[in-house]
Amino acid sequence: MSMNFENVVFELNTRTRDTVFFIFDTEDGLEYAVDCSFDSKEFYGQQIAPSLCINPILTNAVNKEELVGKSFSVENIEQADEREDTFYVFEHEPLEKYQLTILDIDNDRAHIECTGIAVIDGYSEPYKTGKFEIKCWLPIITNVSDWDKFGL
Repeated sequence: MSMNFENVVFELNTRTRDTVFFIFDTEDGLEYAVDCSFDSKEFYGQQIAPSLCINPILTNAVNKEELVGKSFSVENIEQADEREDTFYVFEHEPLEKYQLTILDIDNDRAHIECTGIAVIDGYSEPYKTGKFEIKCWLPIITNVSDWDKFGL
């Protein structure tokens, strides 16, 4: 359960409420959102603890099993910025592009894969980017009482 970011492997931090697969039930179908936090490691000479935040995605699914196989992508930085999807390296930045796929759902966990390009340094001209690939199992949270199942 890790992320490869510019050939540096970061382990998923499962000891926090910042690593989660949210499911929200709406009138139009289920929405899901993803937060992934990673343990600190040296990257470009600095200790960082990167994180990914993908805000709610509306689907026509009526139960969590119907989310399996669903895929969502953002093709440019403007779309990611409009959705307020972010990747934290040295500070929160929009993603340049990404694809998120739900590979499986097993009881209270979702298996996801997310690949894309994140902004590493938004202040440089031109801004600097890096490729990432995340493949992990996340706890599913549908309401506040679900946190107890995971000891969080």
